[in-house]
Amino acid sequence: RNGFNVASMSFDPEIILASIRQYYPDFKMRYEIDPVRQSIADSWPDKLDDSCAREEWDWNPSYDLDSMTQDMIKCLKLKFDIK
Repeated sequence: RNGFNVASMSFDPEIILASIRQYYPDFKMRYEIDPVRQSIADSWPDKLDDSCAREEWDWNPSYDLDSMTQDMIKCLKLKFDIK
């Protein structure tokens, strides 16, 4: 085998909003969908099968949505000097 699918998480804007609101309940989000980028994303499969990578490499993602959200908040606080 010379190629593997590797997946960790998949989410849409509403799911990440819910994750952020666990830490900042009043957080508001505004975004505009870019039709070109959205058409690319729409062409991707809904889910990648990473079973071969898990089986042959014993691969398992160490990041999930919650840990990504926590890390993102921590890094943004540092970047923008927020207490």
